[in-house]
Amino acid sequence: MIPLIVLLTATMAPAETPPSGVPQELIPPSIRQWKVADSLRRYAGREIFEYMDGAGEVYLAYGFREIAVQRYARANQEEILLEVFDMGTPAMAFGTFTYMKGRGPAVPIGQDGEFKSGLLTFWKDRYFVCVKTDHETEASAGAVLDLGAAVAGAIPREGERPALVGMIPPAEYMPASLRYFSRHEILNNHFYVADANLLRLSERTECLLVRLNRDRSHLLLVRYPDAALADSARASFLAGYLPEAGQKGILKTENQKWTACDARGGYVIVIFDAPTERQAGETLDWMRRRLP
Repeated sequence: MIPLIVLLTATMAPAETPPSGVPQELIPPSIRQWKVADSLRRYAGREIFEYMDGAGEVYLAYGFREIAVQRYARANQEEILLEVFDMGTPAMAFGTFTYMKGRGPAVPIGQDGEFKSGLLTFWKDRYFVCVKTDHETEASAGAVLDLGAAVAGAIPREGERPALVGMIPPAEYMPASLRYFSRHEILNNHFYVADANLLRLSERTECLLVRLNRDRSHLLLVRYPDAALADSARASFLAGYLPEAGQKGILKTENQKWTACDARGGYVIVIFDAPTERQAGETLDWMRRRLP
């Protein structure tokens, strides 16, 4: 008799991989009295630089696949621009959203929707979405929100937040400060560390940066593929950023605040700008206890 597991293996279809790109059905043909003003434009990979200049590097650092761009016009009203980014995975869509997180009040559109001054941003599944009008009016603001709701409604499922985000309780940090990313360039955009990649960040790492309520220090948590890489990254960071800290890993920096660093398992914890040595050490201990 052939073992059941062999039969299952032989008959089981391979897992389906979602096709890359932004489906046409996510782009409404009109909203209220605004109608598409020109043909839909698509840019994939490094073609994003044909649409935007320096900002393209940010999206590429988050694994950008494709952007679909549609403009909407209405007589005697402001134009509305829709941008739908396929970021490949829900984690990278969430990370892209956090890059601009905190710019406006929350709205119940998509996942974590925010709206202010004519700009709506949200993420859902593997997509990051921007809807905007340059000069907000009551009518154009309503259309922006309706257009965003239509796009969000056309995305069939929500995305799961990265597990790393759940390791720090939301009550412990300023919500607008949360940043999720992988690359060294993104870290430096939010908190400059050094030109060199001292923490050896890459597409294989996960990073969470927040500003803590307790003392306004910055907490960086990095997950590496294994403990050896985490230990190596800690040694590199201490040598390049805290050369006089020794194995204790805590030192007062030039701004007269304290930085602390430690590695446990496959994680590196860095506390930046703690007011005192004691507070830096206490926060480091608190985060150590939260690691799996």
